[in-house]
Amino acid sequence: LGGAGGGGKGALVAAVAGSVEAAVGDVMAAGRSLRREPAEARRACGYCPADLGSWPAVTAGDFLDLFAAAVGLAPARVAVERGRVLAFAGVSAGDRLDRLAGGARKRLLLGRAVLHDPPVLALDDPFRGLDPHERGACEALIEAAVLADRTVIAALDDGVVPACFTHVALVDSGRIVARGPAHPAAFAPGRTWVWRVTVARDAKAARECLADLVPEARALDDHTVECRIDPALSPPARLVTALARTGIGVESCHF
Repeated sequence: LGGAGGGGKGALVAAVAGSVEAAVGDVMAAGRSLRREPAEARRACGYCPADLGSWPAVTAGDFLDLFAAAVGLAPARVAVERGRVLAFAGVSAGDRLDRLAGGARKRLLLGRAVLHDPPVLALDDPFRGLDPHERGACEALIEAAVLADRTVIAALDDGVVPACFTHVALVDSGRIVARGPAHPAAFAPGRTWVWRVTVARDAKAARECLADLVPEARALDDHTVECRIDPALSPPARLVTALARTGIGVESCHF
């Protein structure tokens, strides 16, 4: 979501996450109605607000544990997922939130949003306060979510739409006034691209898995498969999901 400051982008993202109540209508998150099933709809969405806010004397570990309990994360998963988020944020469990630098605070919020692997992510100004390296890590996180067939909605204040987003909408006075593909050339029907995917093992099996989904696929070596695809007909998320369901781990992919 793009548009001038004060146009309602952040409020729309917050409404999607159930953080604020929509004045009219309803929000559906992974098939759950925010009005009829508010608890289930909120759990289906990972929310990253624009700022962490005030959490005096609260540690990063306690902050994540509190959220894990709120979304009903299984106890066996809490320690593992908390460790991943702390590593992404670059902080330790005992670090106090009110003493973290701006970039670390934002990374912690982004990590919290994906803590329980929700099908929907609602991100308000996700790149605020991040340096170029941190922004790259954030873009990679969003791209990974998209490739895993998650829905990501973000309010952007800097006017730059990274390649990790497929569509853009302009918001003015709380209304969407225009929308379309973020990168029209890449997503125009009939335009084919070379898509290369790196797998953990057995590129031959990966090629066989993809052969029925794309016009052309070939194994370059033991870990790399190159495909010719039309992104409109063979979305990368669908291809990555097909590999994952076959038990083939994907390490990276790019056009």
